[in-house]
Amino acid sequence: MIGLTILGTDTEVGKTYTACRIIESLVRNGVAVGAYKPVASGAPTPEQSDGYQLWQATGKRRKLVDVCPQSFLAPLAPPVAAELEGKQVSDHLILSGAKAWSDHCEMLILEGAGGLMSPISWSMTNADLAKKMQFPVILVSQNRLGVVNQILTTLTAAHSLGLTVACVVLNTPQDIEPGLAETNECLLRSFVQRTADSPPIVHLDQNAREFQRKIAWQELAR
Repeated sequence: MIGLTILGTDTEVGKTYTACRIIESLVRNGVAVGAYKPVASGAPTPEQSDGYQLWQATGKRRKLVDVCPQSFLAPLAPPVAAELEGKQVSDHLILSGAKAWSDHCEMLILEGAGGLMSPISWSMTNADLAKKMQFPVILVSQNRLGVVNQILTTLTAAHSLGLTVACVVLNTPQDIEPGLAETNECLLRSFVQRTADSPPIVHLDQNAREFQRKIAWQELAR
């Protein structure tokens, strides 16, 4: 099974939206895609959860619980939200839930919770999960003032941890100040694309159904 891990520079930067657009693109090309968000918190109902959006994007492949097996109500870090319910995030289930997809899809899109170093349990961060899964990383950040610092900092941390960032996605809100998106991208490219193996930078406008530039997601996963 090949796959991609969707991580962000922070929380609420458009990871789920990006993951859904990637999944839909693959489905349109006839790929049997699975989606997996190992742990989530903060959704008042299952229908409002990130896992539900991912599940819908796949065409409802398998069951919702297979997409997100650990979900907690409070809008806090998952291990803290779990404790408020008298529960504990299971590191074993985080990994076994991903492996359970191997017989059910050609490619798995895995979405973390929060930023690169955000804890998803008391002993595991998103970066730890990415290292264990060994999928290339798609790094998502909201295209706003400060995005260049956030992306360069996260890329530096990811590189130091031995993670491969295969693509950077600039999630551009509709209310962005005129000219800021272009300035951000110009600055970012001048620092990121200095080597032959630097990750491509692509735009995804808020509420757009497709990326501004076509990406061969399966090739990145390989």
